[in-house]
Order: sequence, then C-alpha cells, then structure tokens
Amino acid sequence: MQARFTYKIVTELEPLSDIVELQKSVWGEEVVTSAPQMVAAIHNGGIVIGAFDNESHRLVGFCYGFAGYSQLSKKPYLCSHMMAIHPDYRNQGIGEHLKLKQREWAIGYGYEKIIWTFDPLEVKNGYLNLSKLGGYVKTYIEAYYGYMNDKLNKDTPSDRFLVEWDLLSEKVNYALRGNRNQARWKKYEKLFDIRFDGKHPIPCEDKSVEYYISGYLLPIPKEVQQMKKDAPDLVQEWRLHTRNKLNEALLNGYHVTGVIPEDDIAYYVLERSDPPA
Repeated sequence: MQARFTYKIVTELEPLSDIVELQKSVWGEEVVTSAPQMVAAIHNGGIVIGAFDNESHRLVGFCYGFAGYSQLSKKPYLCSHMMAIHPDYRNQGIGEHLKLKQREWAIGYGYEKIIWTFDPLEVKNGYLNLSKLGGYVKTYIEAYYGYMNDKLNKDTPSDRFLVEWDLLSEKVNYALRGNRNQARWKKYEKLFDIRFDGKHPIPCEDKSVEYYISGYLLPIPKEVQQMKKDAPDLVQEWRLHTRNKLNEALLNGYHVTGVIPEDDIAYYVLERSDPPA
C-alpha cells in the first residue's frame, strides 16, 4: 500500500512560502518565521522538512530548526524551533515522522543533540516528545516568550519545557523501538490530587517533593485547548500550580522522562535520574 504522506527536505522558495502560510493558519500573524529567515538557517546548519499529502501534493506539516551551540558542553546542537500540522491532518502520526526525519538528517550532519521547547500544558506534545521519542526535560522556563497573542497561547504566560533529545543514546533507541516504562512509572506516587468540576480537572492537595523518592507522577489536563474555551481562569490555575510543582521537582534533581495518558487525565513522569532502559 502506498504511503499517504511524503517527508522531504525543503529548500525551494515556493514550499517555504507555503510553510509561512501554514504558520499563519495555526498561530496567526503574530508568530511567523519568514521564508528569508528559513533560507538563511538552511545555509548555516539548519533544516526545514515538509510533510506532503501524496494525493493532493499539498503541504500539510513542517518542522524547522537552526544551528545552536552549548557553552557548557562546547558542542553544537540543532534547535528545533517550530513544528506544525494542518488542523485537517492531525492525529495521523505526521509529527512523529517529521521528528524522525529530522533526527536522521541531524545525525548525518554531525549533530548529537536536538533541543526544543513546548508548553507543559500541551501534554499530547509531551507524550510524543518524551514517551515516543525518548527526550527528557531538566529545565522549566517561565514566560519564555512573555505573554503571546497568537491563537494557541493567548492570555496565558508562555511557560515552556526545554526538551533535550540525545540522538544516539540507548534511551532514545529504546523509545523508538516502541518500548515504554509504564509498569514502573505507574508505581510512583502522585505529587498532588485532582477533583473534577464538570468535565475539567482541578488540582488540589499538594505533597512536598522528597529528594529520596525515586519518582513522582504529576497530573496534567489532556485537553487544555478546550479548557481555554470553557474555563480560561482554570487554565491560569493549572499554569501556576504546575509551574510551582515542576520547579520544585526540577530544583530537587528530578527530570521529566515520560507521560502516562489515561482516560480523563494524563501524568508527567518525574524521576531523580535517567534510569537505564
């Protein structure tokens, strides 16, 4: 059976212009990386990859990254700055395939690490980034972009997780083979409880982070975009609550290493170290 989508490196101006238009449709005019900026990145250690529908030849998704450098490790890395899927094509595995194509290119180019950021409240992205791809989080950045007015982030502080993806690590290879650690993860205790008010969860009853515990689970809403429409004040409550607990855990030496999705709620997995697969 012929694959429905093709993933290829983009260098021509016409598909780059289509990528600009896709950005506008997803985020609005306020959050756009221009075609000239992407061209400059492509010529200086960056990469743009497009996903195309094989029937219509339409661009339906992309990811874009540029070269970065770590003063700590004295090594370059790829900063994967943007990824978007057209709303009509979501939940079909396109994002995962884009990241795998990006990893393949990055390894061939000589990179050992890719980093990117995402909103901790967007736990579906967390499941892809951590559980399926094998990334991890050691850093929580408050209001990374300040207050944004685009379609997805309006009126909410732009807190972000910084994902680190060690491309050649055994943990990544383990995750990419489809393995999960859920049996071990589910034994961890929850950092706080939740209750439901209608269809939306509400955080309550905190526990203190203890440094000697091997791992914790942190509850997170599964449908934050719907919550933004139904209960925007509750989104702010979740933002501040999770910000405080995640910062507490990260400062105590925990890393965010996975996501457990359940019917009504999901859980971030926090572990004191990155255990062997």
